[in-house]
Amino acid sequence: MKVLIIGGGATGSVIAHFLSEAKEVDAILVGDINTRKAKRFLPNHPKISLQQVDATQKDKVALLAKGFDLLINASLSQFNKILLDAALEAGVNYQDLASKWDNAKVEQLDFHEKFKAKNLVGLINASASPGMTNLVAKLLSLKFDRVDSIKIRLLENVSSDMPFTAWSKEIAFDEVTQTPYVWDKNHFVAKDNFGEEELFSFPEPFTNRKCYLVSQEEVGTLPAYIKTKYVDLKIGGTEIEFVYTLFKLGLLKNKLVRIGNALVSAYELIIKVWPDVPSPQEMKKLAASPKFRDAHFWASVIVSGIGEKNQPKAGQPRAGKKIIRGDILFPPQAEVNRLLAGSNYISYAAGASAAIFALEIPKLKEKGVYSPEALDKEMAEGIAERLKKVGIKIEISEVV
Repeated sequence: MKVLIIGGGATGSVIAHFLSEAKEVDAILVGDINTRKAKRFLPNHPKISLQQVDATQKDKVALLAKGFDLLINASLSQFNKILLDAALEAGVNYQDLASKWDNAKVEQLDFHEKFKAKNLVGLINASASPGMTNLVAKLLSLKFDRVDSIKIRLLENVSSDMPFTAWSKEIAFDEVTQTPYVWDKNHFVAKDNFGEEELFSFPEPFTNRKCYLVSQEEVGTLPAYIKTKYVDLKIGGTEIEFVYTLFKLGLLKNKLVRIGNALVSAYELIIKVWPDVPSPQEMKKLAASPKFRDAHFWASVIVSGIGEKNQPKAGQPRAGKKIIRGDILFPPQAEVNRLLAGSNYISYAAGASAAIFALEIPKLKEKGVYSPEALDKEMAEGIAERLKKVGIKIEISEVV
Protein backbone atom coordinates (compact mmCIF):
# COMPACT_ATOMS: atom_id res chain seq x y z
CA MET A 1 0.00 0.00 0.00
CA LYS A 2 1.38 3.40 -1.04
CA VAL A 3 0.01 6.54 0.58
CA LEU A 4 0.21 10.19 -0.47
CA ILE A 5 -0.40 12.60 2.42
CA ILE A 6 -1.03 16.24 1.60
CA GLY A 7 0.03 18.26 4.63
CA GLY A 8 3.12 17.56 6.72
CA GLY A 9 2.26 19.48 9.86
CA ALA A 10 1.50 18.30 13.39
CA THR A 11 -1.31 15.92 12.42
CA GLY A 12 0.04 14.81 9.04
CA SER A 13 3.34 13.83 10.65
CA VAL A 14 1.56 11.66 13.25
CA ILE A 15 -0.40 9.94 10.46
CA ALA A 16 2.88 9.32 8.62
CA HIS A 17 4.43 7.89 11.80
CA PHE A 18 1.69 5.34 12.40
CA LEU A 19 1.42 4.35 8.75
CA SER A 20 5.18 3.84 8.55
CA GLU A 21 4.87 1.27 11.37
CA ALA A 22 2.21 -0.71 9.49
CA LYS A 23 3.53 -3.74 7.63
CA GLU A 24 0.93 -3.31 4.86
CA VAL A 25 2.29 0.16 3.99
CA ASP A 26 5.27 0.15 1.64
CA ALA A 27 5.81 3.86 1.04
CA ILE A 28 4.54 7.24 2.21
CA LEU A 29 5.03 10.46 0.27
CA VAL A 30 4.22 13.64 2.15
CA GLY A 31 3.44 16.70 0.04
CA ASP A 32 3.56 20.17 1.54
CA ILE A 33 4.03 23.63 0.10
CA ASN A 34 6.41 24.51 2.96
CA THR A 35 8.92 21.65 3.00
CA ARG A 36 11.21 23.49 5.40
CA LYS A 37 8.49 23.56 8.03
CA ALA A 38 7.37 20.01 7.26
CA LYS A 39 10.91 18.70 7.88
CA ARG A 40 10.61 19.95 11.47
CA PHE A 41 7.55 17.74 12.02
CA LEU A 42 8.10 14.61 9.97
CA PRO A 43 9.75 11.56 11.53
CA ASN A 44 12.93 10.17 10.01
CA HIS A 45 11.88 6.84 8.53
CA PRO A 46 12.95 5.03 5.35
CA LYS A 47 9.34 4.62 4.22
CA ILE A 48 8.68 8.39 4.44
CA SER A 49 9.74 10.94 1.83
CA LEU A 50 8.87 14.61 1.38
CA GLN A 51 8.13 16.64 -1.75
CA GLN A 52 7.00 20.19 -2.29
CA VAL A 53 3.35 20.20 -3.38
CA ASP A 54 0.84 23.01 -3.83
CA ALA A 55 -2.59 21.61 -2.88
CA THR A 56 -4.32 24.17 -5.09
CA GLN A 57 -2.72 22.67 -8.23
CA LYS A 58 -5.17 19.85 -8.97
CA ASP A 59 -3.51 18.56 -12.12
CA LYS A 60 -0.07 18.36 -10.51
CA VAL A 61 -1.45 16.58 -7.45
CA ALA A 62 -3.33 14.12 -9.70
CA LEU A 63 -0.18 13.38 -11.67
CA LEU A 64 1.76 12.84 -8.44
CA ALA A 65 -0.96 10.59 -6.98
CA LYS A 66 -0.96 8.12 -9.86
CA GLY A 67 0.42 4.82 -8.69
CA PHE A 68 -0.61 5.42 -5.09
CA ASP A 69 -3.41 3.58 -3.32
CA LEU A 70 -4.64 6.39 -1.08
CA LEU A 71 -4.57 10.19 -1.02
CA ILE A 72 -5.06 11.75 2.43
CA ASN A 73 -5.85 15.43 2.88
CA ALA A 74 -4.18 16.25 6.20
CA SER A 75 -4.07 19.95 5.39
CA LEU A 76 -6.93 22.46 5.28
CA SER A 77 -10.51 21.45 4.51
CA GLN A 78 -10.65 24.26 1.92
CA PHE A 79 -8.63 21.90 -0.32
CA ASN A 80 -11.13 19.01 -0.07
CA LYS A 81 -12.81 19.57 -3.42
CA ILE A 82 -9.54 20.07 -5.27
CA LEU A 83 -8.04 16.91 -3.78
CA LEU A 84 -11.21 14.88 -4.33
CA ASP A 85 -11.00 15.84 -8.01
CA ALA A 86 -7.31 14.94 -8.04
CA ALA A 87 -8.05 11.52 -6.51
CA LEU A 88 -10.72 10.88 -9.13
CA GLU A 89 -8.37 11.86 -11.94
CA ALA A 90 -5.58 9.67 -10.54
CA GLY A 91 -7.91 6.76 -9.80
CA VAL A 92 -6.97 6.48 -6.09
CA ASN A 93 -8.97 6.21 -2.88
CA TYR A 94 -9.33 9.34 -0.76
CA GLN A 95 -9.52 10.33 2.90
CA ASP A 96 -9.81 13.62 4.72
CA LEU A 97 -10.15 14.77 8.31
CA ALA A 98 -12.77 17.54 8.22
CA SER A 99 -15.30 19.47 6.13
CA LYS A 100 -15.62 23.17 5.48
CA TRP A 101 -19.22 22.66 6.65
CA ASP A 102 -20.50 26.02 5.38
CA ASN A 103 -24.24 26.69 5.48
CA ALA A 104 -25.09 23.20 6.75
CA LYS A 105 -23.51 21.58 3.68
CA VAL A 106 -20.93 18.79 3.74
CA GLU A 107 -19.21 19.54 0.45
CA GLN A 108 -17.48 16.18 -0.03
CA LEU A 109 -20.77 14.29 -0.37
CA ASP A 110 -21.26 15.91 -3.79
CA PHE A 111 -18.59 13.49 -5.05
CA HIS A 112 -20.36 10.31 -3.94
CA GLU A 113 -21.69 9.21 -7.33
CA LYS A 114 -18.46 10.09 -9.13
CA PHE A 115 -16.40 7.96 -6.75
CA LYS A 116 -18.91 5.13 -6.95
CA ALA A 117 -18.77 5.18 -10.75
CA LYS A 118 -14.97 4.84 -10.63
CA ASN A 119 -15.10 2.06 -8.01
CA LEU A 120 -13.29 4.25 -5.47
CA VAL A 121 -13.75 4.98 -1.76
CA GLY A 122 -13.74 8.46 -0.27
CA LEU A 123 -13.79 8.17 3.52
CA ILE A 124 -14.38 11.69 4.77
CA ASN A 125 -14.17 13.31 8.22
CA ALA A 126 -12.14 10.31 9.32
CA SER A 127 -10.04 11.41 12.28
CA ALA A 128 -10.79 11.91 15.99
CA SER A 129 -13.62 14.45 15.98
CA PRO A 130 -15.10 14.21 13.47
CA GLY A 131 -14.31 10.54 12.94
CA MET A 132 -14.18 8.42 16.06
CA THR A 133 -17.14 10.37 17.43
CA ASN A 134 -19.15 9.33 14.35
CA LEU A 135 -17.98 5.74 14.72
CA VAL A 136 -19.06 5.55 18.38
CA ALA A 137 -22.42 7.13 17.49
CA LYS A 138 -22.87 4.30 14.96
CA LEU A 139 -21.95 1.59 17.46
CA LEU A 140 -24.31 3.00 20.10
CA SER A 141 -27.15 3.43 17.61
CA LEU A 142 -27.02 -0.30 16.84
CA LYS A 143 -28.21 -0.93 20.40
CA PHE A 144 -31.53 0.80 19.64
CA ASP A 145 -34.60 -0.01 17.60
CA ARG A 146 -35.29 3.71 17.35
CA VAL A 147 -32.82 6.55 17.86
CA ASP A 148 -34.31 9.81 19.07
CA SER A 149 -31.23 11.93 19.66
CA ILE A 150 -27.44 11.98 19.35
CA LYS A 151 -25.53 14.50 21.41
CA ILE A 152 -21.77 14.97 21.25
CA ARG A 153 -19.82 16.78 23.95
CA LEU A 154 -16.14 17.59 23.48
CA LEU A 155 -13.62 18.58 26.15
CA GLU A 156 -10.43 20.51 25.42
CA ASN A 157 -8.71 21.37 28.68
CA VAL A 158 -5.16 22.69 29.11
CA SER A 159 -3.41 23.21 32.43
CA SER A 160 -0.49 25.52 31.65
CA ASP A 161 1.04 28.81 32.76
CA MET A 162 2.17 29.60 29.22
CA PRO A 163 0.30 30.06 25.92
CA PHE A 164 -0.07 26.82 23.99
CA THR A 165 -1.60 25.95 20.62
CA ALA A 166 -2.31 22.31 19.79
CA TRP A 167 -3.82 22.84 16.33
CA SER A 168 -4.21 25.57 13.73
CA LYS A 169 -5.23 28.77 15.49
CA GLU A 170 -6.78 30.10 12.27
CA ILE A 171 -9.03 27.03 12.00
CA ALA A 172 -9.86 27.14 15.70
CA PHE A 173 -10.83 30.80 15.65
CA ASP A 174 -12.71 30.56 12.36
CA GLU A 175 -14.67 27.48 13.48
CA VAL A 176 -16.21 29.24 16.45
CA THR A 177 -17.35 32.18 14.33
CA GLN A 178 -19.22 29.95 11.87
CA THR A 179 -22.93 29.54 12.44
CA PRO A 180 -23.58 26.37 14.47
CA TYR A 181 -26.42 24.10 13.38
CA VAL A 182 -28.44 21.42 15.08
CA TRP A 183 -30.49 18.71 13.38
CA ASP A 184 -34.04 19.03 14.64
CA LYS A 185 -37.09 17.24 13.23
CA ASN A 186 -35.62 16.46 9.81
CA HIS A 187 -33.92 19.74 9.03
CA PHE A 188 -30.93 21.83 10.05
CA VAL A 189 -31.63 24.77 12.35
CA ALA A 190 -29.18 27.67 12.68
CA LYS A 191 -28.27 28.66 16.24
CA ASP A 192 -26.33 31.42 17.95
CA ASN A 193 -22.57 31.11 18.40
CA PHE A 194 -21.82 29.71 21.86
CA GLY A 195 -25.56 29.29 22.42
CA GLU A 196 -27.56 26.93 24.63
CA GLU A 197 -25.03 26.82 27.45
CA GLU A 198 -25.30 23.73 29.64
CA LEU A 199 -23.39 21.99 32.41
CA PHE A 200 -22.06 18.58 31.42
CA SER A 201 -20.03 16.07 33.39
CA PHE A 202 -17.20 14.45 31.49
CA PRO A 203 -15.40 11.60 33.28
CA GLU A 204 -13.57 12.60 36.46
CA PRO A 205 -12.10 15.06 37.20
CA PHE A 206 -13.88 17.18 34.56
CA THR A 207 -17.40 17.27 35.97
CA ASN A 208 -19.94 20.11 35.68
CA ARG A 209 -18.22 21.89 32.80
CA LYS A 210 -19.93 24.62 30.81
CA CYS A 211 -20.48 23.54 27.20
CA TYR A 212 -21.57 25.64 24.22
CA LEU A 213 -22.89 25.01 20.72
CA VAL A 214 -20.12 25.14 18.12
CA SER A 215 -20.17 24.44 14.39
CA GLN A 216 -18.76 21.00 13.67
CA GLU A 217 -19.17 18.38 10.96
CA GLU A 218 -20.71 15.50 12.94
CA VAL A 219 -24.03 17.35 12.91
CA GLY A 220 -23.86 17.46 9.12
CA THR A 221 -23.38 13.75 8.43
CA LEU A 222 -24.92 11.76 11.30
CA PRO A 223 -28.55 12.34 10.19
CA ALA A 224 -27.66 11.10 6.70
CA TYR A 225 -26.73 7.63 7.94
CA ILE A 226 -28.51 7.23 11.29
CA LYS A 227 -32.22 7.97 11.41
CA THR A 228 -32.71 10.32 14.34
CA LYS A 229 -34.82 13.30 15.31
CA TYR A 230 -32.09 15.41 16.85
CA VAL A 231 -28.29 15.94 16.72
CA ASP A 232 -26.13 18.61 18.34
CA LEU A 233 -22.53 19.20 19.38
CA LYS A 234 -21.14 21.30 22.21
CA ILE A 235 -17.64 21.96 23.52
CA GLY A 236 -16.39 22.65 27.04
CA GLY A 237 -13.07 23.23 28.78
CA THR A 238 -10.43 25.92 29.13
CA GLU A 239 -9.81 26.34 25.41
CA ILE A 240 -13.40 27.11 24.47
CA GLU A 241 -13.71 29.49 27.44
CA PHE A 242 -10.66 31.39 26.18
CA VAL A 243 -11.99 31.63 22.64
CA TYR A 244 -15.45 32.59 23.94
CA THR A 245 -13.89 35.53 25.78
CA LEU A 246 -12.20 36.70 22.57
CA PHE A 247 -15.52 36.31 20.76
CA LYS A 248 -17.44 38.38 23.32
CA LEU A 249 -14.83 41.12 23.12
CA GLY A 250 -15.22 41.23 19.33
CA LEU A 251 -11.58 40.25 18.81
CA LEU A 252 -12.36 37.52 16.30
CA LYS A 253 -13.85 39.97 13.80
CA ASN A 254 -11.51 40.80 10.96
CA LYS A 255 -12.25 44.52 10.96
CA LEU A 256 -9.99 47.49 11.51
CA VAL A 257 -9.96 49.33 14.83
CA ARG A 258 -8.35 52.76 15.27
CA ILE A 259 -5.71 52.91 18.00
CA GLY A 260 -4.20 56.38 18.03
CA ASN A 261 -3.19 57.09 14.46
CA ALA A 262 -3.05 53.44 13.48
CA LEU A 263 -5.72 51.10 12.07
CA VAL A 264 -5.31 47.61 13.51
CA SER A 265 -7.18 44.36 12.88
CA ALA A 266 -7.72 42.75 16.29
CA TYR A 267 -8.09 39.33 14.66
CA GLU A 268 -4.81 39.63 12.75
CA LEU A 269 -3.07 40.87 15.89
CA ILE A 270 -4.20 37.83 17.88
CA ILE A 271 -3.16 35.50 15.06
CA LYS A 272 0.23 37.21 15.02
CA VAL A 273 0.96 37.15 18.76
CA TRP A 274 -0.57 33.78 19.67
CA PRO A 275 2.02 31.00 19.30
CA ASP A 276 2.07 28.52 16.43
CA VAL A 277 1.71 24.79 16.93
CA PRO A 278 5.01 23.66 18.48
CA SER A 279 7.31 21.42 16.46
CA PRO A 280 8.23 18.04 17.99
CA GLN A 281 11.43 19.46 19.47
CA GLU A 282 9.59 22.47 20.87
CA MET A 283 6.85 20.20 22.23
CA LYS A 284 9.41 18.06 24.07
CA LYS A 285 10.84 21.17 25.75
CA LEU A 286 7.37 22.43 26.60
CA ALA A 287 6.34 19.07 28.06
CA ALA A 288 9.44 19.09 30.29
CA SER A 289 8.64 22.53 31.69
CA PRO A 290 7.02 22.73 35.15
CA LYS A 291 4.84 25.54 33.76
CA PHE A 292 3.08 23.03 31.50
CA ARG A 293 1.19 20.46 33.55
CA ASP A 294 -1.18 18.51 31.29
CA ALA A 295 -3.83 18.73 28.55
CA HIS A 296 -6.89 16.61 27.76
CA PHE A 297 -9.07 16.00 24.72
CA TRP A 298 -12.05 13.76 25.43
CA ALA A 299 -15.34 13.16 23.65
CA SER A 300 -18.67 11.91 24.96
CA VAL A 301 -21.39 10.60 22.66
CA ILE A 302 -24.86 10.27 24.18
CA VAL A 303 -27.56 8.41 22.27
CA SER A 304 -31.16 8.13 23.43
CA GLY A 305 -34.07 6.17 22.02
CA ILE A 306 -36.06 2.96 22.29
CA GLY A 307 -34.16 -0.34 22.42
CA GLU A 308 -35.13 -3.98 22.36
CA LYS A 309 -35.07 -4.20 26.14
CA ASN A 310 -37.65 -1.41 26.27
CA GLN A 311 -40.16 -3.06 23.94
CA PRO A 312 -43.28 -3.95 25.96
CA LYS A 313 -44.95 -7.32 25.78
CA ALA A 314 -48.41 -7.56 24.21
CA GLY A 315 -50.97 -5.79 26.34
CA GLN A 316 -48.39 -3.90 28.43
CA PRO A 317 -47.78 -0.12 28.27
CA ARG A 318 -44.78 1.04 26.24
CA ALA A 319 -41.58 1.21 28.28
CA GLY A 320 -39.56 4.41 28.67
CA LYS A 321 -36.48 5.49 26.79
CA LYS A 322 -32.95 4.36 27.43
CA ILE A 323 -29.79 6.42 27.12
CA ILE A 324 -26.38 4.98 26.28
CA ARG A 325 -23.19 6.97 26.59
CA GLY A 326 -19.80 6.36 24.98
CA ASP A 327 -16.78 8.22 26.36
CA ILE A 328 -13.75 8.39 24.07
CA LEU A 329 -10.69 8.99 26.21
CA PHE A 330 -7.84 10.12 23.99
CA PRO A 331 -4.49 10.04 25.82
CA PRO A 332 -3.72 13.18 27.85
CA GLN A 333 -0.51 15.06 27.08
CA ALA A 334 1.37 13.37 29.93
CA GLU A 335 0.68 10.00 28.33
CA VAL A 336 1.30 11.26 24.78
CA ASN A 337 4.79 12.27 25.92
CA ARG A 338 5.44 8.58 26.49
CA LEU A 339 3.53 7.18 23.50
CA LEU A 340 4.93 9.53 20.85
CA ALA A 341 7.19 12.21 22.27
CA GLY A 342 6.99 15.47 20.35
CA SER A 343 3.34 15.19 19.35
CA ASN A 344 0.61 17.00 21.25
CA TYR A 345 -2.65 15.83 22.77
CA ILE A 346 -4.68 16.93 19.72
CA SER A 347 -2.30 15.91 16.92
CA TYR A 348 -1.84 12.49 18.51
CA ALA A 349 -5.59 11.86 18.82
CA ALA A 350 -6.28 13.10 15.29
CA GLY A 351 -3.29 11.46 13.62
CA ALA A 352 -3.55 8.06 15.32
CA SER A 353 -7.30 7.91 14.57
CA ALA A 354 -6.81 8.93 10.94
CA ALA A 355 -4.09 6.30 10.44
CA ILE A 356 -6.36 3.55 11.78
CA PHE A 357 -9.10 4.61 9.37
CA ALA A 358 -6.60 4.78 6.50
CA LEU A 359 -5.48 1.20 6.96
CA GLU A 360 -9.06 -0.02 6.66
CA ILE A 361 -9.92 1.81 3.43
CA PRO A 362 -8.57 -0.90 1.06
CA LYS A 363 -10.91 -3.39 2.78
CA LEU A 364 -14.08 -1.33 2.27
CA LYS A 365 -16.44 -2.97 -0.19
CA GLU A 366 -18.91 -0.08 -0.35
CA LYS A 367 -17.76 2.44 -2.94
CA GLY A 368 -18.49 6.15 -2.97
CA VAL A 369 -17.97 9.02 -0.54
CA TYR A 370 -19.19 8.67 3.04
CA SER A 371 -18.24 9.26 6.68
CA PRO A 372 -17.38 6.69 9.39
CA GLU A 373 -20.92 6.20 10.71
CA ALA A 374 -21.77 4.62 7.34
CA LEU A 375 -19.41 1.72 8.02
CA ASP A 376 -20.97 -1.66 8.80
CA LYS A 377 -21.04 -3.12 12.30
CA GLU A 378 -18.13 -5.52 11.82
CA MET A 379 -15.83 -2.86 10.40
CA ALA A 380 -16.82 -0.29 13.06
CA GLU A 381 -16.20 -2.76 15.88
CA GLY A 382 -12.85 -3.73 14.40
CA ILE A 383 -11.69 -0.11 14.24
CA ALA A 384 -12.84 0.53 17.81
CA GLU A 385 -10.85 -2.50 18.96
CA ARG A 386 -7.69 -1.27 17.22
CA LEU A 387 -7.85 2.01 19.15
CA LYS A 388 -6.60 0.20 22.25
CA LYS A 389 -3.21 -0.36 20.64
CA VAL A 390 -2.63 3.41 20.43
CA GLY A 391 -3.87 4.15 23.92
CA ILE A 392 -7.35 5.39 23.01
CA LYS A 393 -10.08 4.04 25.28
CA ILE A 394 -13.83 3.81 24.70
CA GLU A 395 -16.03 3.37 27.77
CA ILE A 396 -19.69 2.56 27.16
CA SER A 397 -22.32 2.77 29.86
CA GLU A 398 -26.10 2.95 30.16
CA VAL A 399 -27.32 6.15 31.77
CA VAL A 400 -29.83 5.55 34.54
